[in-house]
Amino acid sequence: MQPATASMSALEQNRSRRHGTLQRPGDAAGSVGRPRSFWGLRAAGLLLTACSLLGACGEDDGLHGSGAMGPIGDPPPQSAADPDCPPSTVCDDTPAAYAIRDPNTGSYGNYDLANRPLDGQEVRYIVIHTTDLSWDLTIKVFQDPQNAAAAHYLVRSSDGHIAKFISPRHVAWHAGNWYYNMHSIGIEHEAYAFEGHKWFSDALYAESAKLVRHLARRYGVPLDRAHILGHDEVPGISPARQKSMHWDPGPYWDWDRYMQLLRAPLPSDADPGQSGTPIVLRPGYAANLQKGSYCFGTSGMDCRDVADAPANFVYLRTAADPMAPLVENQYLKGWPGDRMNNWGTKLGTGPIYVLAEQKGDWSAIYFGGQKAWFQNPGRSLTRKASAMVITPRTGLTTAPLYGVAYPQDTAFMPPTKPVAMEKIYDVPAGQRYALAARTTGDYYWAKEWVASYDPSKQIVVKDGTEYYQVHFNHRVAWARAADFELISTP
Repeated sequence: MQPATASMSALEQNRSRRHGTLQRPGDAAGSVGRPRSFWGLRAAGLLLTACSLLGACGEDDGLHGSGAMGPIGDPPPQSAADPDCPPSTVCDDTPAAYAIRDPNTGSYGNYDLANRPLDGQEVRYIVIHTTDLSWDLTIKVFQDPQNAAAAHYLVRSSDGHIAKFISPRHVAWHAGNWYYNMHSIGIEHEAYAFEGHKWFSDALYAESAKLVRHLARRYGVPLDRAHILGHDEVPGISPARQKSMHWDPGPYWDWDRYMQLLRAPLPSDADPGQSGTPIVLRPGYAANLQKGSYCFGTSGMDCRDVADAPANFVYLRTAADPMAPLVENQYLKGWPGDRMNNWGTKLGTGPIYVLAEQKGDWSAIYFGGQKAWFQNPGRSLTRKASAMVITPRTGLTTAPLYGVAYPQDTAFMPPTKPVAMEKIYDVPAGQRYALAARTTGDYYWAKEWVASYDPSKQIVVKDGTEYYQVHFNHRVAWARAADFELISTP
């Protein structure tokens, strides 16, 4: 989620749970440098209707509509024996809405029943969100099916207390990308991303990490930065939806600290400065002070600099020169590069990239289809990582990347229907990106409300199409193995 001039992680994007993020009225294609927002909610402190907040009732596949608010008010019961909470943790049992909203259309919210992983859907990712709403208001949102959004868990800022909304065996509508909904657990954190320092308490980090460790063991999720993702690293499923993808937990989430709490610290070996070497950014959060700007208030017009603060990123430039322009993402043209929500200019802590070139105290990585440079005195901000890399196959001038890893059309048998994949980026010949994961295509066909899980209506479609996951820019992307070659690294 993002705050009043940023976006709410579970609401706007995830209402388009299968097809990506919808654009709200007022977020015209020409709006520049302004984060997506849950307009007026923070200022009013009220839960408004999804229609007024999101610009339309329901979702673009016609399956979602309006509905009444869910139960609120009484303290939720607690479960001390829930296998999906750590043994030493008592989670509030706070069910998200799962209800028909319009009997005429069959629209419903706020998640799909499933039986992961026994139904064939592996849980591969845990996605870290921030609410940009209060604890109480977030609960109201997730218990209202009109909002077509909910995460599995919520962690409170003040004491790390946890509410559980949805069993991880079900598919929550939280990531704004149906593929990542299929394969992830979503954890919201009570915080406003633009002022994360005030909200990311010791207790929040500690209890969140305890929960993630437990879920990772239970569901087999690797504890690394290819599988423990920020919402800001989840791609849109189409070119049209890249611009409005969310940017939480934002620049102030301490990934280095968090991975240590997960007992999976980031690499520590010295960066040798050799071209072709996989590296990670590990700048030392406390000392990594970064400038930035933000648009405050509900109008999106009060844009100004924010104080230098510890951050999890460094800015990337087009050349090894502090005066060179910042790199620009093709979907964010015209956005000020130092805006907190402009993920296109920022190299984040932890994901693996490939060193393209070293010039003195400047390092360049392959990032978003270009060489992107950052100051790295004595290579002190980076560490050597271990990974194979991919590059477009010989003879190709470019190779496509996607936001999902779906099966080919021939895999879809009635009652399912083929689901299109749209290219979101091209990788130029000769560029190299670190291989983060390999998988084969799948899709969860779940198009209607059911009283209980029904594998005749909720169908996992699979084929043998092989895909490679990479961090292409600040976000991840998928490459068809047929278009790329695998290369060993130094």
